[in-house]
Amino acid sequence: MRTKPYTTAIALFDEVELLDVTGPVSVLSSAGRQWNFQPFKIDLVASSIGPVTTRSALTLQATHDWSQHSGAECLLIPGGYGALRAADDERLLAWLRRTAAQAELVGAIGNGVWLLAKAGLLDQVQVAASVELSTEISALCPSAQPNSREALCSSGKFLSARASALSLDLSCEIVSRCFGKKLASGLSAALGIDWSGELSALDTIPGPLLR
Repeated sequence: MRTKPYTTAIALFDEVELLDVTGPVSVLSSAGRQWNFQPFKIDLVASSIGPVTTRSALTLQATHDWSQHSGAECLLIPGGYGALRAADDERLLAWLRRTAAQAELVGAIGNGVWLLAKAGLLDQVQVAASVELSTEISALCPSAQPNSREALCSSGKFLSARASALSLDLSCEIVSRCFGKKLASGLSAALGIDWSGELSALDTIPGPLLR
């Protein structure tokens, strides 16, 4: 049984979608709580340490900046209107490339998949995306496989959710892949999340499981 937390990084940028950040933080921080175990050590990473204004006008506090952050085993990229603007920030894209290269899992929510596309990370990768975003991704990266039919997609180490409400399901999937479906199922039931775990049967990274 693994006793060391998975290092986890969540990207922040101005006008990020609040639920895309707080949903995963809530789920991942709740996992293992009954054993007084912290399965995920979460860093909020932005252009600079300090406050970041969300799309909901509430403020989140970045704990690390892109230039000094050392990487993570799990990478989460939220969406929101701000993701479309942040896609022009080469410093963010460079950090995404570095972090995604060493991460075991990369999750993107909503417009967060556009950041992956701009960073050049979607070659032969299937991602869940809206019809409009699918068109943009295909134009930018013809080898990408945007899917506007599925709410959630799995493609190797890449997980994606088409909409913000699905960030909870995506987070349960991360728990399942890191620590086993039994823990993820119990967690989703306790939190009232209707997670069925279909993605777990498609691609599973090797690793110790909590049973």
